[in-house]
Amino acid sequence: MTPKQDLILIVDDHEENLLLLDRILVNQGYLVMKTMHGEKVEPLAERYLPQLILLDIQLPVMDGYEVCRRLKANPQTACIPVIFISALDSEEDRVKGFEAGGVDYISKPIQIAETLARVHTHVTLRQLQEQLGSTNRELVDRISDLTLSQIKLHDREGKLQAIVSALPHLTFIHDAEGHYLEILGDKVDLLAMRRTDMLGRRLQDVLPPQTGALIMEAIQAVLMTGESKVIEYQLPVVSGRELWFEGRIALLDRDQPAGGRVVFVASEITERVELYQKVNALATQDPLTDCFNRRHFLHLAEKEIQRAIRYDRSLSLLILDIDHFKQVNDLYGHPTGDLVLRSMVTEIQHNLREVDILGRYGGEEFIVLLPETGMNGVRDVAERLRQSIQNLVVDTRQGSVAVTVSIGAACLRALERQRMNLEAFIDEADRALYLAKEHGRNCVRDNHPTSIALPVVPKEILRLPRDKRTA
Repeated sequence: MTPKQDLILIVDDHEENLLLLDRILVNQGYLVMKTMHGEKVEPLAERYLPQLILLDIQLPVMDGYEVCRRLKANPQTACIPVIFISALDSEEDRVKGFEAGGVDYISKPIQIAETLARVHTHVTLRQLQEQLGSTNRELVDRISDLTLSQIKLHDREGKLQAIVSALPHLTFIHDAEGHYLEILGDKVDLLAMRRTDMLGRRLQDVLPPQTGALIMEAIQAVLMTGESKVIEYQLPVVSGRELWFEGRIALLDRDQPAGGRVVFVASEITERVELYQKVNALATQDPLTDCFNRRHFLHLAEKEIQRAIRYDRSLSLLILDIDHFKQVNDLYGHPTGDLVLRSMVTEIQHNLREVDILGRYGGEEFIVLLPETGMNGVRDVAERLRQSIQNLVVDTRQGSVAVTVSIGAACLRALERQRMNLEAFIDEADRALYLAKEHGRNCVRDNHPTSIALPVVPKEILRLPRDKRTA
């Protein structure tokens, strides 16, 4: 195995935990540094700048929350991701960890596969963020160099042509109607068509309509104000690929208030855009199932609730919990359990609309937001999902695996007006899910007033894992 040479700092006041984490991370090729003292974390982080910190909460002298807050307040260590590892597993503890600046939370006792997956995700995210920063800095430097060169030019038009021809860009001269007056540069494979077929024609007749309109609007704004503009756009090129470009448009000369010529420098930025998209996916998607992660789902749900209340629209919510999922992991192993989760998410997505929002709420629990859907509609959707998952058979190396789900449904309009918020909405679906578990699992329950009355479930019961709430 090729060493990753990524340094990870482990902080725990129990030596056996340090040794366990050290062993599993070193076996994966990571470099490891350990300490049992919270007050030593910030100096070590400043000096060695680890890629990731695994931080216990219950530490002597200074607890993990305070350690994390100090790291985030220090400009030298603020960007280092912190994953809390703790036996404290209540929702309140997790929220407190995220508020302190943590990016993730792993419960003790440590599950090796889960820990390695989360470590890999956040180390990869850190690397991508560093690459994105480096790419942006390089781009800024190149643009700065180009701007400085333009300021020093005495004969703007003649010398500009010599400079841009030597740069790894394409440069165009356009008039007020968008005609291609000149095309400078050697990167002809980045053109929309052959150079000779473009010269003299309007960009609106050469480029896709949406792209042509975007560039034309920017050109007119530059001619009107004299101020440079920067735009980004996607374009199919002669090689057959569809690439991303950054266009910098500056005034070349002006012969009337809205007339004249502009210089348009096009830089290919596909790698930067794809890198940004990868970073964004890691920040919003669950790494195992590719549906939205909990944090991003809650962000989208908050917006949908506000929209539904403002325009008096229907909105419904489902919470799905796999029945006895722990038995799948115990009998077949976690890789098989992961395959079941991915297969179930695919099955759910096949039964949802494009406007519906699916997220992984935690473990084997998933949550679905259904815009423009009332109580009758959410019952139909929930029952369709329940039957579809019941009929799903996942083929694995250990044999065929089938699971069922219990589903709690809630309709926003069934809530009292003063309780129409995200917390109460999820609580209603959660209580309905609890009732579905109480009625033998593999069924659907909802929060409609005419349905069987929902029990008042103590908060401490709702915080328990789903498979431990009932006997």
